[in-house]
Amino acid sequence: MSKNFQHIVYTFCISILFMVGFSSDAYSQNTDLQMAQYYYENADFEKAKLYYEKIYSSNPSTSLYTEYLNTLLELKEFKEAEKITKKKIKEERFGYFFKVKLGEIYEKKGETEEANKYYAELIEDLDEKSNPSEYSMLSNEFERLLKYDLAIETLEKCQSNVPNANYSIAIANLYGMKGDFEKMVDSYLNQIEKRPTDVNRIKQYLPRSINFQEDTDIADMLRIKLLKKVQKNPENNGFYDLLIWMFQQTGDFESAYIQVKAYDKRTKAKGEKIYKFAKLCASNKQFDLAIESYETVIKNENEFNFFSIASKQEILDVLKNKIFSNASYTSNDLLNLKSRYLKTISGIPNISDRAPLVEGLAYLEGFYIHDIDTAEILYRDLLTYPGISIKNKALYKISLADILMLKNQVWDASLLYMQVEKQFKEDVIGSMAKFKNAKLYYYTGDFEWSQNQLDGLKASTSKLISNDAIDLSLLITDNYNMDTTLINMQQFAQADLLIFQNKLVEANQKLGSITKRAPDHTLADEILYKKYEIAYKKQEFKKAKSFLEKIISTYPEDILADNAIYKLAELEENQLNNSKAAFALYEKLLFDYPGSLFVVEARKRYRKYAETLSPQEKTSTGIKKDDTKIETRF
Repeated sequence: MSKNFQHIVYTFCISILFMVGFSSDAYSQNTDLQMAQYYYENADFEKAKLYYEKIYSSNPSTSLYTEYLNTLLELKEFKEAEKITKKKIKEERFGYFFKVKLGEIYEKKGETEEANKYYAELIEDLDEKSNPSEYSMLSNEFERLLKYDLAIETLEKCQSNVPNANYSIAIANLYGMKGDFEKMVDSYLNQIEKRPTDVNRIKQYLPRSINFQEDTDIADMLRIKLLKKVQKNPENNGFYDLLIWMFQQTGDFESAYIQVKAYDKRTKAKGEKIYKFAKLCASNKQFDLAIESYETVIKNENEFNFFSIASKQEILDVLKNKIFSNASYTSNDLLNLKSRYLKTISGIPNISDRAPLVEGLAYLEGFYIHDIDTAEILYRDLLTYPGISIKNKALYKISLADILMLKNQVWDASLLYMQVEKQFKEDVIGSMAKFKNAKLYYYTGDFEWSQNQLDGLKASTSKLISNDAIDLSLLITDNYNMDTTLINMQQFAQADLLIFQNKLVEANQKLGSITKRAPDHTLADEILYKKYEIAYKKQEFKKAKSFLEKIISTYPEDILADNAIYKLAELEENQLNNSKAAFALYEKLLFDYPGSLFVVEARKRYRKYAETLSPQEKTSTGIKKDDTKIETRF
């Protein structure tokens, strides 16, 4: 064997032995740590200390320090705790984590006065030569201990000592954590005065400390201070911006609108801010104010040309949503809306740009004005428009199929649904088409085929489609095998189609014949619900109410009970103008049906109503200012 080879083998063996030894040491340390943590978690601090002490002596890392220190403090071994902490302070460059830890040890010993003196010295030691990061690190450590006054004092000293140091937002946040909201607001406003562009950051922070819907005293204080700032600093856009935002948070859109108009004019925004505000109002269902805002932009067309064009189109959606949100609309409302659609469409030269408006008009014609032939022509025209995306064409195809359903051209409609489903098999659009086709087969009495399609839709990525599929599937499952002749189920499905087609008299007759033939049929609650839908469509709200009340009283355990309660609450609130009754129904839903799909929306409306009550009314209804019933239970 050559000397070189012997050397190689020797070196290799030494390396292996070293690695084994190293690995063994690492394994041993890891095991010791596991034992230390085990004993610590089981409150056996004496044994935990033995292991931590052994590990820390060879590896005094920060993570081990914290665990070891906590063990020592549990055993009240303060001398050793001070020793390892002071050593860490010497080792670290700034070491504020360890410096403040020393103060904690004094507090644990019961030497509160000594601790406070020590904390004061830490702040005092910082001067003009200190780096701002030192101030920041010390403040963060005080914040960790919930010593907000010390954290604020540290940052305020930095602002005094260090040129250009700006901690106003951080100080404001600390005041918020402390619960001193007036000083918090003052600090935020001071920052806007220095740097208006920071307003967006402040908008993010404020909701962490203020619930604008419930903390009305704090919101009022902010409003008053902001109005004063706007008057004194009319050139500071940040104050305008925050004031408008605050009005929106409190739901005072009228006041926000006044400020938005002034803000737009002063900044020469050419309608942009009014236009954006209109969109915001629309999304918050502030329809009248959205319409007024859009109209303001449209009236100033020469000045606000770009935003005027967009406003002319978007106002139609708002007008439509306003009409359809309330079942009490008239035929004149619909015809006026149609006229506005036609006028706006005629003013758009590019045919592809007209598409969204033509689609809106087609929907209006088909489902509200009931001019089905015109609706069909419009949808077929849309499919020929150049520059329309594949997805939009698929949506138009689905709408055309819906129109064909209205005309009773069932199989033509089914063909269109299947085309879209095939084209968008893995898309929500495809799931929508598949559900509509499944419902078509339900309408025609082919319940088995419908059920098979619905089974595949229950896991749809669209929660809405999934829920609808589950509901229809349950309806079929619960009633399909309960009648050997199937005549009642078939007639019910036919009545459902007639309601969709707006043939309300015929639908009522179908439903009545089922009740007459089989008064105790499992469909009884479903029939009552369909009668409610018919009465509602006919704007017979008191009759609609009676059907819902019968479901609630007669079938409280059935699947439609929570639906009936929620719909009755909406009816009382929006059509019958009885907010008190609506409030009681929302409360009933929250208490008696906590698993209902309507709970989230019911909770919102319950709280909204509760906010309108006086302190006396809240007391009489069991609601306190810091309402545990709303916050905790709901």
